Amino acid sequence: MAPPPIAALRDVRLSLGGSPLFLGVDIALARGRRTALVGRNGAGKSTLMRILAGDIESDGGEIFLQPGTRVRYLRQEPDFSGAATALDFVAAGLSLDDLWRAQSALLDWSIEDDLPLAKASGGQARRVALAHAFAQAPDVLLLDEPTNHLDVAAIEQLEAQLLAFRGAALVVSHDRRFLETISTDVAWLRQGRVRTLDKGYAQFDAFAAQVEDEEEKAFDKLAVHLK
Repeated sequence: MAPPPIAALRDVRLSLGGSPLFLGVDIALARGRRTALVGRNGAGKSTLMRILAGDIESDGGEIFLQPGTRVRYLRQEPDFSGAATALDFVAAGLSLDDLWRAQSALLDWSIEDDLPLAKASGGQARRVALAHAFAQAPDVLLLDEPTNHLDVAAIEQLEAQLLAFRGAALVVSHDRRFLETISTDVAWLRQGRVRTLDKGYAQFDAFAAQVEDEEEKAFDKLAVHLK
C-alpha cells in the first residue's frame, strides 16, 4: 500500500496568457519518496513547483498539505536578499537553539559561515542554497535544477543527503544520472496533465514509449471509427 501523501495537487488548472498550461494536474508526495518531475521545456515544471510552494495561485483545483508540513523550495536562482553572509541566509528563521543546524549544514557543504554572499561563485551560491534547504528540517523539498554549478563531489554529496532524507522530495533536473540515482518514482508533466510511474527514472524511457504507443493506437482506432 502506498504511503499517504503529505502534499498533493488535485485537479489543478492554470492558464497563462490565455493559454491553458495545466488541464487538471494530480500529483501526490509522500514521505520517503523522491519524485523526478520531467517534461519538455515549457511544460510548466517550475510553475507546478511554485504552486506547491505557495508562490502562485492556480485557477482551480486543490492544494493539500498535512497540517504543520514544512515546505522548502530551492529555485534555479537563489535570492539572497537581506542576507550578507552564508550563515545569515542559512540561519534565517531558525531559533538560537537551532543555530547549530545552520552551521552544521554549511560545514557539510564546505562553506565558511562568514562567506560574503555578494562575492559567492555560482557553485558556492548553490551550496549555500542547499544548506539552507536542508537546515530548515523540511518535510517537503522542492528542488529545481539543484545540480546547476555543482562539481562531481558536490553532486555526490547532494545524492547522499537526498537518499538519507526522510521527507518527500520533488526534483527537476536535466542530469539523467542524478535522477536515476535518487528517484523512487517519476511524474511526467505532458499535455497539461501528469502521468506517474512508481519506479525510478531509469525506467522512464520504456514507460514513455509504452504510453506513446498506446496513445497512437487509440488515435488510429478513433480515426477508423470517424471515417
